Amino acid sequence: MNFSRKPYLLFTDMNNTLVPLASLALAVFFAGCSSPSTPVAPAETDRPTRVEKTAPDADIRVILELQRRGEITETQALRIIAALRGMLPPAEARPAPPQARAPAPAAPNAASVSEPVSRPSGYKAGAELTGRLRSVGSDSMDRMMEEWSKGFSLHHPRLRLTHEGKGSSTAVPALLEGRADVGPMSRPLKREEIEMFERRFGYAPIQIRAATDALAVYVHPSNPVAAKGLTLAQIDAVFSASRKRGGAPVVTWGDLGAEGEWKSAPVRVVSRNSASGTYGFFRDEVLLKGEFREDTRYLVGSAEVVAAVEADRFAIGYSGIGYKTPGVAAVRVASDAKSGYREPTETNAASGAYPVTRGLFVTLHHKPGEPVSELHREFVRYILSPQGQEAVRREGYFPVPTREVPSELQKLGLSEL
Repeated sequence: MNFSRKPYLLFTDMNNTLVPLASLALAVFFAGCSSPSTPVAPAETDRPTRVEKTAPDADIRVILELQRRGEITETQALRIIAALRGMLPPAEARPAPPQARAPAPAAPNAASVSEPVSRPSGYKAGAELTGRLRSVGSDSMDRMMEEWSKGFSLHHPRLRLTHEGKGSSTAVPALLEGRADVGPMSRPLKREEIEMFERRFGYAPIQIRAATDALAVYVHPSNPVAAKGLTLAQIDAVFSASRKRGGAPVVTWGDLGAEGEWKSAPVRVVSRNSASGTYGFFRDEVLLKGEFREDTRYLVGSAEVVAAVEADRFAIGYSGIGYKTPGVAAVRVASDAKSGYREPTETNAASGAYPVTRGLFVTLHHKPGEPVSELHREFVRYILSPQGQEAVRREGYFPVPTREVPSELQKLGLSEL
């Protein structure tokens, strides 16, 4: 698997070699015998390497069988694979010791089988996929695509996955030109994107909501505005030259009520660039389609925006909540001066109390009325499964509410995970 924008520590192609089954047994044996309280430091020779032979399917099945029986978790299975390929030392791939092992889940009783269940115990492949799955789109979803790809590859080891994170605006052109199978987007489709697709094919693309994001406004942790909070009108006045929400111009932090050394300190604005879905969503929903101020500093990625705010105590920027670090503070936001200030938490995002909440989507080219392709069916089933949604949570975003999963599946004519 290849993630082209950043040097992710991933196996490049699931057709690369795993070592023979005997080595797997030794790795699991020594990993299980190692004391969990005494981490083994990797030697200089333990640096990641790639082996260039074909992995026997039997080795993959053994790992998946251990996972299925509850002997190891999905994450541990992934790490064992990486360790066997020389990408992690065996200590990092260590399964849980026997005394700490969780019991295997009990089989469902007749009553639970007869009841409708939105999410079963876990993803089970309905077909073995081969070939490739190409993803082009949002770089805000880079890390989530990385996690999905790692987990999905456990179930489809002969499928090669690639992702190019160049911004949400690149997803639809890639689908139109046949350069992508899925298009991650951090915003809904624009009218012109739908019309462009309809002119070409006679129907619109489909968007599957795969996660929820609270778009956060970030400042330096020492900034007094972090605790005080900002209204949408104030945020608009900070970032926009148009100020369509009616706020007064903001030049210094004193214009937002800060005192002391902050009163005369300049407000330095950092933004995503215009290819970004995050930029488009923020401009549409917060600036009401207004123009950014002339001195705005535009950056390519969400991580870059956060890093810029970390490095400049007078800076302010915005990005998905999944990119928050200890070096920045997420400002509490209120819809207006009469509303309460809300933090960008999962509860506030799910209830709509946090006013800058958005969906994160996977966009697909699927002709209405035709059977869904195995590739699309399996990938959508996986990302909406417990494993896929746990990956969403690991990356700092919020899962799709369970009650909403069936409606997302129905967009492809699927009735269950």
